[in-house]
Amino acid sequence: MNIRPIETHYAGYRFRSRIEARWAVFFDHLGITWEYEPEGYLIDGKPYLPDFLVYPNTDLEFWLEIKGTFPSDEEIEKAQGLAEGTGIRAFVYFTKLEVPAPEMSQITTMSEYMDGPGKWVWDNQEGWLNIGGGPPQWQVGLKPTAFLLGSNPGFARKPRSDSWWWTDCWFCGRVILKLYGQIGVCPQHHVGDWVDEGLYPRFAHRTPRLLEAYRAARSARFEHGEKG
Repeated sequence: MNIRPIETHYAGYRFRSRIEARWAVFFDHLGITWEYEPEGYLIDGKPYLPDFLVYPNTDLEFWLEIKGTFPSDEEIEKAQGLAEGTGIRAFVYFTKLEVPAPEMSQITTMSEYMDGPGKWVWDNQEGWLNIGGGPPQWQVGLKPTAFLLGSNPGFARKPRSDSWWWTDCWFCGRVILKLYGQIGVCPQHHVGDWVDEGLYPRFAHRTPRLLEAYRAARSARFEHGEKG
């Protein structure tokens, strides 16, 4: 038996699957600019057509590959080749279209953020490092959502999946993918070196407009030309 997704029409595009169209609804609900399959490439002689280019032509620009299941090594390698070849970082996102983590706004101090069985030290290049032991209590049970592939050759040659969450940044007003939904390191707002210590940690992955965007995307209907 041969089975494949039914193409879905939305916003002038013909999407290969409904889940991709739902992500487009999510982006539109949040004012995120995007292009769908803007360009195809040959990577090591093999054709590759990436799903989305998000925030095109800005300093936040990135490729976004949507996967229904955990990606294969070949899919990761293709995304890495795309990032290196185009000079634009790429995310391979494999989580359902839903909020990926519970409410954690009660964690507002570094001591709470770093509280765990391991010993934590600060490294000027790597940030906070856990030297032995386990993760902080709030991280226990959290699942990874995506791979980040860098645009520089050699970046993350053995990439690992991590908890990249859509984050509602109150500085730049954009919704962007941030590690653990942190806004203390907004790319448009820097105090000191890498982190604004007065704001970190601040989880911003469950704001009202994000929750509404998830709802709108999941409930969108396309059979009769609805726009989400």
